[in-house]
Amino acid sequence: MASSAPEQIAGEKPRDIKLNNRRIVLELLQRGDRVSLGQLAESCNLSRNTIKKCMDFFIQKGIAADAGKGSSTSEGGKKPDLFILDESWGVVGSIYSAGNMLYGALYSIGLTLLTRSEEDLSARHQANTPAYTPDELVAGCGRLMRRMLADAGKDPALLKSVTCSIHGVVDVHTGTVFSSGIGGWNGQVPLGKMLSDELFGVTVFCCNPVRSMMLSEAGQDPTVRDNSVLLYTHGHGGMAAVIRGGHIVQGKRCVLGEISGIPLNFTSHPDSDTSLGGDSLGVLVCRERLLSEISSNPALYLSSSLSGLGREPELADLFAAAEAGDELGQAVMRYAARWFAVSLRQLLFLADPDIIIIQGDYAKAGGYFLQTLQRYVQSYVAPSVSVIPDIRLSHQDEIASCMRGGAIVCRNRVFASDEMYE
Repeated sequence: MASSAPEQIAGEKPRDIKLNNRRIVLELLQRGDRVSLGQLAESCNLSRNTIKKCMDFFIQKGIAADAGKGSSTSEGGKKPDLFILDESWGVVGSIYSAGNMLYGALYSIGLTLLTRSEEDLSARHQANTPAYTPDELVAGCGRLMRRMLADAGKDPALLKSVTCSIHGVVDVHTGTVFSSGIGGWNGQVPLGKMLSDELFGVTVFCCNPVRSMMLSEAGQDPTVRDNSVLLYTHGHGGMAAVIRGGHIVQGKRCVLGEISGIPLNFTSHPDSDTSLGGDSLGVLVCRERLLSEISSNPALYLSSSLSGLGREPELADLFAAAEAGDELGQAVMRYAARWFAVSLRQLLFLADPDIIIIQGDYAKAGGYFLQTLQRYVQSYVAPSVSVIPDIRLSHQDEIASCMRGGAIVCRNRVFASDEMYE
């Protein structure tokens, strides 16, 4: 589909028009296809002469490159020159901080994966000493990034930006982490600046992993870009990200989506239909329900495949049992699905998404859980809402999704800078 060039606003300066034209052209180049001047002109609704000037500018800066000749027309005309985003122009880094583990990936500016690596912060520490502190995290990110640059054979000068996806409440505008706790996390950690000082002075963007994962999902499925929610569950809590028109919806204080901020004692309030997240999502809800079922109905447990494990069942065991038709496993999954439906009910009224994607602990929950959840959401929301959104389990690996999403954050921010078009 052709993109429409922005209409000239009365009084708009020629310089502003030129910069806007360059933005439009570079946006099309980011798609990764080889394109001709004619194709760009048609897609951008700009003249060939304007496109030629834009391409000359990007080639001079090293952002675009000659990509050979295209096919001649059916009438046997001259083969057109083709152009493409020059992936050698620079690289972007993506880091996912998950407790003591750091996961890193290095991508070309065209989002081609160059290398991946890991860093275990606890491996360098003696027993009973905290590894996950701001200073240790920053030092670990430095080691990780230098190792990846060396593995990929890239000069640090090519590093354009880095994204650090970290759990907690993060101000995406300043890179400040508001999480508090042991080990120096005092609720006002300027992580973005600390990482920038460690990583050769490049710009570092900090965000919650749920936002990175949302961008990765949208990159794989264009329909997700329009109006979707990603619900991420891990441990005892849940978070959500909202995307509209390809852009993550950010609140002024960057807490939009932190739905686990309100603790929920579901044993005291089993009929609550207003609470969001908290202990109602994640591992704890299944564990508590499982123990309750075993206590109230020992015969059911003894007849279940879960009793033969010789250990306390994990989430994966419960998912598999429910899929196999195990009565106890399905009872636990119904309970979990009910609490998911409670939280999704609130997200439906707040965000009104077309698609809801579940990532994290429950991404592999299976068909029984998903079908049960869809029924609960239907009963909780109807008749207030006549159209129920498409609810899906993510097919993307959590770490890989966060890595690629972080790279997308990097590239979006790099290409949004005015310096790219001056």
